[in-house]
Amino acid sequence: MSKDALLPEIAWYLLQCKSRQDERAREHLLRQGFDCFCPVLEVESLKGGRLRRLTQPMFPGYLFVHLRAQDNWVALRCTRGVARVVSFSSSPARVPDSIIEHLRQRCANAGGITALHAGDSVQVRVGPYAEMDAIFLAMDGDQRVRLLLNILNRKQQVSIPISHLVA
Repeated sequence: MSKDALLPEIAWYLLQCKSRQDERAREHLLRQGFDCFCPVLEVESLKGGRLRRLTQPMFPGYLFVHLRAQDNWVALRCTRGVARVVSFSSSPARVPDSIIEHLRQRCANAGGITALHAGDSVQVRVGPYAEMDAIFLAMDGDQRVRLLLNILNRKQQVSIPISHLVA
């Protein structure tokens, strides 16, 4: 039985890229006619006392590619920036379409938090409360939120910019 007989007609597969060559690999794959997806998130970081917005890959070093069993897999492996096709038991790792769709929706909604309700769990991603889990209490103006944080085993209310949250 050939390898092509075991693969579905068309599916998403995971590629590992060479170190810091995700974008290079994506560009070369697109030039060859492959359908690629590299989920990215917009993150904020503090550097030099200033808040900067950066776009970073959700999975650094990896790309998703949409392939058919009869596509040229050799060209895929020989593409600049591509290290290998992620495989298990010598069979390429297929990624379900539902996961790709979920990642696309998450990337599309990454521009901001749209609907929060009192009691929703959120996580602070920037600032002095970074990486802390919190409970949304209410909006505090147009661009700020009031949260309930557990600081030193005591519940504290804080007000921070809404852009510092992840739902």
